[in-house]
Amino acid sequence: MSLTKFSPETLDSILSRVDLVELVREHVHGLKKAGRDWTARCPFHQEKSPSFTVSSEKQFFHCFGCGEHGSAFKFLMKIEGLTFPEAVERLAERTGVKIARGPETLAPADRERLRIREALAVARDFYHAFLLRSPEAQPARAYLARRGVSAESIEAFALGCAPRSGDAFLAEARRKGFAEGLLVKAGLAKVPEGRGPRDFFCGRVLFPICDAKGEVTAFGGRALEDPDPKYPVPKYMNSPETPLFSKSRTLFGLFQALPAVRKSRRAILVEGYMDVIASHQFGMTEALASLGTALAVEHAALLSRYAARVIVVFDSDNAGLAAAARGAETLLHAGLDVRIATVPEGKDPDELLRRSGVEPFKKCLDDACDLVDFRTTLALKGRPAELAPAEKAAVARDILGTISRCPDEVLKAEWVRRLSHRLRTDEESLLRQLHKGGPRTVDRGRSSERVAGPQAPRSDLKGLPHSDRQILALVMRRPSLASKVTQSDWSSPVSARIWRALCSADASDASWPARLVGALAPEDKVLASALLVGEDPSDDPDVELAAVLWRQRRERRLKEIEPLMKGDAPVDGAIADEYRKLLSELKGTRK
Repeated sequence: MSLTKFSPETLDSILSRVDLVELVREHVHGLKKAGRDWTARCPFHQEKSPSFTVSSEKQFFHCFGCGEHGSAFKFLMKIEGLTFPEAVERLAERTGVKIARGPETLAPADRERLRIREALAVARDFYHAFLLRSPEAQPARAYLARRGVSAESIEAFALGCAPRSGDAFLAEARRKGFAEGLLVKAGLAKVPEGRGPRDFFCGRVLFPICDAKGEVTAFGGRALEDPDPKYPVPKYMNSPETPLFSKSRTLFGLFQALPAVRKSRRAILVEGYMDVIASHQFGMTEALASLGTALAVEHAALLSRYAARVIVVFDSDNAGLAAAARGAETLLHAGLDVRIATVPEGKDPDELLRRSGVEPFKKCLDDACDLVDFRTTLALKGRPAELAPAEKAAVARDILGTISRCPDEVLKAEWVRRLSHRLRTDEESLLRQLHKGGPRTVDRGRSSERVAGPQAPRSDLKGLPHSDRQILALVMRRPSLASKVTQSDWSSPVSARIWRALCSADASDASWPARLVGALAPEDKVLASALLVGEDPSDDPDVELAAVLWRQRRERRLKEIEPLMKGDAPVDGAIADEYRKLLSELKGTRK
C-alpha cells in the first residue's frame, strides 16, 4: 500500500457509492427502520435500548448513547480496528472506485501501524514455513500429530513453530528492513534486561491470532516441553498488548468461523486453541475462543455483531462452570441469546471429539440450557429438596440478579415464572423483588463497570432552545437553506457556530456531513452529529423554515418592545401599532 493520502474527489466518489445502511447491517444485528432513519443497539458500547442511528439520506451514523458518529470510513475503522487508509482501501474495493492519492504523507502513527501489520504477516509466513520444512521443527510436528491436528488444519490456521535459538526471526526481519524497535512494538521481539533483543517466542508451537479480515494481529504459543521446575515458564503465552492487539477485543478462530457464524447466526464459544481447531476439523466451524481471559464486555460486543445466539462450552469442573456462568452473563447483557453446554466426564471439546467423534459433541450442544436454568441448577446443587425460607430467598436474589441483566422484558417475565415454579414460591413476590434491584456490576476481567441501562446521552439536544433545534434540523436537511438564516436568529452560541460551519461547507457532494462535523470544535461535534441523524421535522423544509423564522423574528421583536408598553413613559404611536399587530399575528403561537 502506498503511504499517501487520498484526494478529496476519491473520498467523495467512494462515499457517494457506498450504502452505509447495508455496510452497518453486515456488522450490526437487528438494524431496523425507524422513520427515515435506521436504529439498533450500539456496537460500540453496551445498552438495553437502541440508540445507534443511521441516516440513509445523509450516509452518516450517530449513537445517542456513547456519542460515536461519522461516515462509512469512521464506521469501518471503529468496527474492524482499521486505519483510515485501510478503510478507504476496503471501501474503494467494495464500490469499484479507482484510488487516486494526493501528495501528502501519512501520519507517523498510521505509517507505524501499517508496518506492524507487514511485520506480523512476515512472521506468520516465517514460522509457518519453519514448521512445515525445518528438521528442527520435528517435535512440533509430532506434537500436532499426537493432538490429531490435520494437515488441512495446519494450513487453514497457518500454524507455525518458533525456533529455539531465540534470534532466527529477528535475523529474517532485519534482512527485510524491519527496525528492532518496531518489532518490539509488534510483540515479535523483546529486550531482556542486560541483554540484546531476542525473539518473543522461542521453542513453541504458534497459533496466529487474526482479526475479522484474516490479518494477523498477534500469536499464541504452546511450549513443546514441560517447564523445568528450576526455570518455570508458562505452558501457553500470548503476544503482549500492541497497537493492533488487545486480548479483551480478540477471539481466536473468528476469521475462520465467520462464514458459518454469519450463516447460522450462532457461535460456539470454547476455551482454547485446540478446542477451536478440533471443532473445525469435525465440521463444527462456528467455534471460536477467548484468549485465556475472562470473557469481557468487548468480546460480547464483538460477538453480537455477527451472532444472535452463543453456546458457551466449558469444562464441567467447578472452575469451568463458574467461568461459563460469568461469561454467559456478560453475553446476556449484550442482548445475545445465551446457552451453556457442559462437556461430560470432565473432558474438553478437543478430547471429546478425538475420542468419541462429533455426535456426542453435537448432543452436548443440543442439550445446552439457557443461563437462568443453568444458574438455578447450580444454586440448588447440594441443597435439600425443601429449602428453608432464608435459603430460598438467597437463591432467588442470586438468580434475579442474572435475570435483571437481560434486556428483553418478555424473556425476563418467562424466567421469573420458571424460577417461581422451581422454588415453589409466589411469582408476584419475585417480580417485586426483581423491580427493587438496582444496577449491577459487569465483570470485565481485571476491572468492573456499573451498568444501569444505556449510557447517559452525551449529545443533549434538549439543551438547545426549541427554535434553534427546529432551525438547525431544517438546514441540516437542506443545507442550501442556511443562507436564509441570520446571526440574530440564534439564541445559543453553539447553534450559531454549527450554522456558520454549515454556511462554509460545500454540501454538493456525499461527504459534506463528515466534513461539516470535522470542521467543528470538539465540544460541538457530537451535537452536530446528533442533528444530522435526527428525525426530519418536515417534508417541506423551505415552507417550514420560513414559518419558524417568521415566528422567531416576531417573538424576538415583541420581547424588545414589550417593556416599553408596560413602562410609565409615553409610547410612540408607531411602536404601539407594531406591538398590537405582533400580538395579533402571534396569537395562539407564543411559547
